[in-house]
Amino acid sequence: MAETGSFSQQAARNSQAMTAAERRVVAYILANRERAIMASAVVLARAAGTSDATVIRTAKRLGFGGLEGMRHALAMDLRSDLTLAERLSSSLADVGGKPASILSKIVAIQRAALDGMEAGIAPDEFEAFLTLICGSGRKLVFGIGPSGHLAGYFAQQLVRLGADALALGNTGLKFADDLVQMRADDVVIALAYDRPYPEITALFDRAIALEIPRLLITAPGPVVPDERADVCLHVPRGQSDGFSLHAATLALIEVLIVGYAGRNRDNVLQALENLNSFRRSLVGESLDL
Repeated sequence: MAETGSFSQQAARNSQAMTAAERRVVAYILANRERAIMASAVVLARAAGTSDATVIRTAKRLGFGGLEGMRHALAMDLRSDLTLAERLSSSLADVGGKPASILSKIVAIQRAALDGMEAGIAPDEFEAFLTLICGSGRKLVFGIGPSGHLAGYFAQQLVRLGADALALGNTGLKFADDLVQMRADDVVIALAYDRPYPEITALFDRAIALEIPRLLITAPGPVVPDERADVCLHVPRGQSDGFSLHAATLALIEVLIVGYAGRNRDNVLQALENLNSFRRSLVGESLDL
């Protein structure tokens, strides 16, 4: 197969075809790109806990002729991917130092992201996404890092509305504790961005094994963390070279919450009545809850 993209793009496109050892190679490279670009197959194999033959096989699995082709693709990632510090520096240079300038500029960026979200999500995609959320199954909302807080908020709001929902946010070996909780009646809602990483790949592997729906909220662009989503909604996170902002993602979550409430009106209203009843039992009637 011809080389058709950066390392991240090829890893996302071919993640489902990889063996566990090949995924370890990819995970190590993604986490250590500056080192990996100069490393030999032997060094990469030692770091990933596998053989140099597996490293070469991984390069070919991803569509590269060999290690040198994989290095060129990895260089494409490094040229296009800025560090968090670089992104913040770019944003600070753009907004200037005056508070009024910061306020107006960031609000403008967030407004553009909201407009981009609305324009970029096709009505049929949104309908399909909401329909799967509104099904009877438990909702598993996945996110790590800052997205983990958004996933927790999403799950908590769904629970308040009477849904069976749970946030998944562990990383590394502890993520196995999340995977073991998954059931055949679940719906997976993943908030994930940029490139494949072990947790999102393992999450979708498990979802596929259980034959349950896989929903993905991610950023626009050619690279998604896993292409095996049943429905994918793209949400801008600010300027491409700037600090990641999450207002549009939060807005989409709240749109989906309202959509869920609209489709389950009677059950949601009863759940909120129950919530207020429990609140009154805790603090009394005087707060008029």
